[in-house]
This record gives sequence, C-alpha cells and structure tokens, in this order.
Amino acid sequence: MSKSQHQYRPPRLAQRILHWLCKDELLEEIEGDLEEYYLKERETTPAWRANLSYWFHALHFLRPFALKRKRQNSNILIMYNSYFKFAWRNILKHKGSTGLNVLSLSVGIACFIFVFIYIKGELSYDKFHKDYQDIYRVAIDLVDSNGNRLPDATTPPALAPVLKEAFPEVAQSVRLFPSWGTKFLIGTDESNRFYEEGVLRTDSTFFDVFTFKPLFGNLESALNAKDNIVVTESMAKKYFGRTDVLGETLTLYSGINAKFKVAAVIEDVPKNSHFKFDFLSRISFSNIDNNWGWFNYYTYIRLRPGAQVASLEPKLQPFYESSIDEEEYYNIIYTQPLTDIHLKSDLKWELEANGNIDNIYIFAALGFFILVISCLNYLNLTVSGTLKRFKEVGVRKVFGAHKTSLVSQFIIETVLVVFLSIVLGSFLAELLFRNLQDIIGTEVSLFQPENILILLAITGIVMVFGILAGLYPALHLSSFKVANAVRGVFNKSGKSILGLRKVLLVIQFSISVFMIFGTLGVYKQLKYVQSVDKGLSPEQVIVIENASSVANQELLKTELEKIPNVQSAAISSGVIGKLNWTTSVGYPDEFLLNFINMEPDYVETMGLEIIAGRNFEKDRPTDSEGNTIIMNETGFKELGLSFEDIGKSVPLEVVNDTTIVRGEIIGVVKDFNFAGYKSSVKPFAFFYRKGSMNYLNVKIGTTNVSETLRSIEDTWSEVGNGSSLEYFFLEQTYADLYAQETRLSTLMKYLTGLAVFIAVIGMFAITNMNLRDRRKEIAIRKVLGGSVTKVSGLIISKFLILVLIANAIAIPMAYYFVQGWLNDFAYRTSLGLLVFIVAFGATMLIAWVTVGVQSWVAASSNPVNNLRSE
Repeated sequence: MSKSQHQYRPPRLAQRILHWLCKDELLEEIEGDLEEYYLKERETTPAWRANLSYWFHALHFLRPFALKRKRQNSNILIMYNSYFKFAWRNILKHKGSTGLNVLSLSVGIACFIFVFIYIKGELSYDKFHKDYQDIYRVAIDLVDSNGNRLPDATTPPALAPVLKEAFPEVAQSVRLFPSWGTKFLIGTDESNRFYEEGVLRTDSTFFDVFTFKPLFGNLESALNAKDNIVVTESMAKKYFGRTDVLGETLTLYSGINAKFKVAAVIEDVPKNSHFKFDFLSRISFSNIDNNWGWFNYYTYIRLRPGAQVASLEPKLQPFYESSIDEEEYYNIIYTQPLTDIHLKSDLKWELEANGNIDNIYIFAALGFFILVISCLNYLNLTVSGTLKRFKEVGVRKVFGAHKTSLVSQFIIETVLVVFLSIVLGSFLAELLFRNLQDIIGTEVSLFQPENILILLAITGIVMVFGILAGLYPALHLSSFKVANAVRGVFNKSGKSILGLRKVLLVIQFSISVFMIFGTLGVYKQLKYVQSVDKGLSPEQVIVIENASSVANQELLKTELEKIPNVQSAAISSGVIGKLNWTTSVGYPDEFLLNFINMEPDYVETMGLEIIAGRNFEKDRPTDSEGNTIIMNETGFKELGLSFEDIGKSVPLEVVNDTTIVRGEIIGVVKDFNFAGYKSSVKPFAFFYRKGSMNYLNVKIGTTNVSETLRSIEDTWSEVGNGSSLEYFFLEQTYADLYAQETRLSTLMKYLTGLAVFIAVIGMFAITNMNLRDRRKEIAIRKVLGGSVTKVSGLIISKFLILVLIANAIAIPMAYYFVQGWLNDFAYRTSLGLLVFIVAFGATMLIAWVTVGVQSWVAASSNPVNNLRSE
C-alpha cells in the first residue's frame, strides 16, 4: 500500500453505523473489503465520489442476514405478554386493594376531567369570533367630583362612529342597543305572536366586527336596510316552522306595528358568547351620532391587522374629553379585550351575568388538589403493597430476573391500574356532568366532539402521572438485596417506605383539611348574604314584565287587588335589583344617583321602610310633578342633608354653571341592597309619576300560591288585550345577585366530599395493611393483659397524630386564602371559631372512625388464631 493511501480514510459516520448494526462475525470481513475498494477508488476519483460510493456499498450490506439480532432468548412480544398476564393475575389475586386503588384514582380523575372541561368552557367565551384578539369593548367609568368611581359598561351613542374616523388603528366600530328589560310582542300575524326579550338593535357594521355562522342570506348586506331583520335558527323554526325564511315578514306589534323583512338566518348564538340575541335589527333612533349624554349603548371596535391597543389606549382619554363640551370632566374611558369580558369584567349594566376569574382559579386548584390526592393515595397504597412483595422479588431475582425486567413488570401493573381508573373515571365524569347541569348552567358532555381531544390529552397526562407515581416503588422493589428480600428483612429502604407512607398520609389530609375549611368559609358567606337584611321584602313579589301592553293599568291593578291572596300591587318603570336608571345630582359635588319612577303603593308592595318623612300621596298634585323625591339613606347623606331638611327646597345640581336645580326630599327609606353583595349600598331615589309604566309588581301571600297565580292569569286574560302574561318572581332576581357564590359553594361541597372520600379510602387501606402487619404484636399485647380499648387506642393514636399535623399545616393556609376571598365582599361574614372547630373536628372524627372500627375489630379477635397463623 502506498504512502498516500494511508492518508485516505472512509467516512467515519458510515463506519460507525456498520459497527452499530452489523453482526460482529461479519464486520471485520465487510469492513476490510469496503476499505480496500474505497482506497482504490480514491486513486482515480474525487473524494466526494469515493465517499458517496462507500456510503452506497455500506448501506447495501445492511441486509437482514447481516444485522445484529437481539440477545434476548424470547421474543419481546411474548415477554411483555407474560408481564401483562402476571399483572392481571396479581390484580385478581388482590381484588380488595386493587379495587380501592382503582376507585380512589378514578374518582380523582373524574373530578379533574369535570373541572378541566368546565374551566375550558369558561375560558372559551367569545373566541369563536374571527380574529377575536383584535376586538375590544370600550367602557367608561363614571367618576363624580369627589373621585368616587362607578365602572360602567355603557357608553354614549356618538362614541362608536367617531372612533373609526379619529383613529387609524380602528378598522371598524359598532354599537349595541339591547332591549333593556323590555319584552317586544313579535309575530307573523295576530294568531302567531310572542313576547321576546332577545331583541338586539345595532349598526350595519355588526358583522364586520363579530362573526356568526350564516345559514341563509348575505350577512354583509343583511342590515343595510332599516326594515331588515336577522333571526336565529331557533326563532325561524318557532315562527315559520322552517329555516329558509328569506323575504318573510315579521311584525313588531307596537303603536305603529312596524314590519321587518327577514334578510338573513344565522345559527343560534353560541353559549360561550358574553351577549346573546334572537333578533338583530338596525338602530332606528334619529340624531344619536352627536349625542354624548345618553349612556345606553355598548361600543365595540375591531383593530386593523397589526395594530396594537397599547398605541390607541393613551389617545382615548384626551380625545374623549375634547369631544365633551364641559370645562371639567372626570369620567375615564378605556378598552377591554373581548375575551376578558366574561371572566374579568364586573361593570354596571353588563349585557349578561358574567363569570368570575377568581372562581376559575379556585376550581382549577380544587381539581388539581383532588388529582394530587388520588395520585398520592395511589402511590401510598402501591408503596405499602411493596412491603408484601419482598419475597416475590427475591425469588424472581434468584431465578435470574434482571432489574429491568422487574421494573417493566411493575410499570405494566401500574399502566393497567391507571387505564382501568381512566375508563371508570371518564364515566364518573360524564355522570357528574349530567347531574350538575343545573349548577354549572350549561349542558356539557365528555363525549362531545370538541371534548374528545381534551379527554385524550387528559388521558395522556394522567397516564404519565400514574406511571411516575408507580415508578418509585418499581425501582425501590427491584433494588432490594436478594437475601434480605427472601427472608423478608426490612433494611433502611424498607423503613424509608414506612416513613414515606406517613408523609403521604399527612399531605393527603392536609389538602382535605384545606378544602373542608375553604368549603365551610364559602358556605358560611353564602348563608350570610342570603340572610342579610336586604332593606326590603322581595319575597312573594311577582313582577309582570309586559304591563305596558295593557291600556288601562289602573283597572288591571284594581282587578288584581280583588284576588283574596293578593296583598297589594304597584306600577313602576324599573325593577329593583335588575333594571333602574341613573342621573347625576349633587351640589356643589356631583354623584351618580340610581332611580326609578313609581306610584305610592310601590313602597308598601316592596316592603320599603320609611325612616323619616312621608310617602308620596296620590291626592297631592305636587308629589307627581317636578323634583319631589324619596331617597335612601346613602343618597340622602351624599347630598349632605339632615332630617331637618326634609320637606324643604334643597339644591340638587347646577346647570350651565349658573342655574341651580332644586328639589324637595319628602321622605327617606332605609338602605336596601340592589347591586349585589360585593359592593356597598349606592344612592337610590324614587320619583312619583302618573301614567303607563312597564312593570306591575304584585305582592301575594304565602298560601295557595298556585291558585293565586291562576287567578292572576284569569284576570290578565280579561283585561290584558289578548296578550300573554309574562312575569317572574322578584326573589329570583335577588338569588341571581349571589348566583356565582351559590355555584361555587355547591361545587366545592361536591368536590370536597369526593376529596375526603379519597383520603378516607387511603387511610382505610393503609390501616388495614398496618393491622395485618401487626397481628402478632396485637396478639402478644392481649396475651400479656392488654385490653381491647388500650390496644385499639394505641393504634388510633398514631394515625390521629398524623391528622393533627395535617390540620396544623392546612388550617393557617386555608384561613389566609378564604379571608382574601371574603375581602371582595362589602357584605361579608367573619370566619369565627366555629369554622376552625368544625374543620378540625371533622377530620379528626373521620380519621378516628376510619381507623377505630378496624383497630377495634383487630383488637377484639382471638389472639390464638393470630399466633397460630404466625
């Protein structure tokens, strides 16, 4: 071989591949031939061509006959099949412990799936719109001269058009004008008409901002004409019996009986939309594009692609102030991302009842805690079971089992148990969805198409979690020395397992105590707001929503009051706790005043308590004219008045910096709650106005309610001009004010109960194993004169100490978090000592019963039988 040939080396990577894959007995011969051929080629061809040729011939030799074969004597498939059979037989052999393992893990998986899918639904709000990240709502916080800030979702109608004109970042804007509690009588003819509340009026640019799926018609031009209307699929079927209804006519029965032509049909508004509607028409009010004082509209904008709201936001406030013809203006304008509205917005006049991001965090923590408890319980039971398998491991090692095969065996057992738990947990989660639909407020199924991928992802997460939980005992078991394992001698590793078992029990019960304490705190707050003095009596008050459709409301009132169980009736322009109006009053400092118009009987019907002054009187003409007012205590104090000022002319506001508007406060009513329990009482006023109003409030007795309702319906049929009766109970409106807390409390009770159940299963199983390990000790203690009480007490005390440690860890943490949650409420309870006692006592009692029953049975057994078995 020439000197130059020694400088040529074949491609190293190709040589390495040969070494990895080629049989050892063929490698030397094949490698030598390839190298000799390579050197000859290098003398006559370029290096790149010789290297390419070497690669080609090297890969050509990698045929089945030349490849290395696995060293295992048996086929991998057969080996793992035997592992699976052994695992299945082991499960059947230990049905009790395996059943507890599967049950606790499946309950945790079910809770985790339930919470995860529920949260996914809450976080999905408004994300069905195209480019939803570019859509924002514009809101204005109303601020008085004292700096008091009232966040408000509504804006003046002039705002939306000018935003698009003034800012290049804004691609399109749109206004929404809801029904504001009014029910519209809509139909195809006199015999086919219904009262509808889902009427939303908007601009022609609605579908340029929002995305809804069309069934029929062109959405781009559907709202161009003012007499066009867009209906949802369900409404098309309701009125016409089909969905292809383009060109059909719907009549809005009012004074002028306006007719609308169906220009498009869309799918029903998705449940995860922060506003909903059944009918969509154009805003028909005139001269609103320059109106900056009518706060009854909602403004939305869509940014241009690539535009950033951060560049728009600083320019909004100066622009808004320059558009208002006032020297001093305090209100604050800002934007809200569309997807933040449902969970992160709690403004006055939200279009729909929103969720609460804090509750989502709580549910997420609960779901995670329960999954952790179930996995810890599984790990604890698995670790405890390893102490029974020392001899099995030792015998298998004696017969040549490698550590890898032992670990594989235990991992397969883990996978099998986790798989069974996932299957059972999925069905339990579906059961939870079906039974808790009323609580979560929507119909959800685990097997809906959009949830299948979620289920698969959760399955993968839980499977990994379960395998990791089973990996520790698998590695631990496979590392024991053969001699100690066969003799059943526990070395330091065995003692560490016993210590780990105690630590896991403490963690499980710490989480359970945390959840019990939190549930008690939320439940106590809910009961408090339900029982707190509302300042009025909404119970047994029926609110007829379409009273304005009756021409003679006084006749209707008179006829209703003739019903024996009707105590009183009164007409109003709004509903306390649901719908009222606002105006700015105060001199020299303005503040926002909520108000409704009503008649004198309203005070009695609503159970309002006049603490100073008098009620309106029908025979006093001045009471129904001008600014004669009844105020609540808070509004009265905001005006800076005292009871001596009642009946006097007092300044209410200043107009044009010179004209002072005066009014007369004739009465003061006790403060009442009308805006929820997270905010303090706001100023409220009542004006007496004669004439037709939208709502008729009827107070009825507590007996014969169904019969009374039938009588009201009969009276309505006689006086109500043939229209259907639309009503609701005012008490439900107040229940809606704490609906979020009700849902949170109920779900926490269910989830906490399941968490405690899992912890009890773990303690039960561990106690059972512990007692079986100590049968001989118990028998000897009894032979030496120990009583059943002392023996069982000795066993119980060790477990109670663990639960005591869990309480010491969990209760301070739970107190901190619950107290922080309560701070969001203006009306809040104190946790009190009873909550601590109940949380502590409940866990101690659960542990005592769980351990005590088993220990008493074990201590009562015949010691001779236990000693003989040893």
